[in-house]
Amino acid sequence: LSGVWILLLSFGLFLLLRYWMLQRLDGVTGDTAGAMVELLETGILITAVII
Repeated sequence: LSGVWILLLSFGLFLLLRYWMLQRLDGVTGDTAGAMVELLETGILITAVII
């Protein structure tokens, strides 16, 4: 069941980061995609530790 929470949180975080990047930068570049991957990994690890 904890895996479901991690999946939902990572999907929500992905949507939030994508929205911020589209709003602030008017698109997604390779650099922002790489930053998004790093932020998602960090969010997943923190969630896994908390759960």
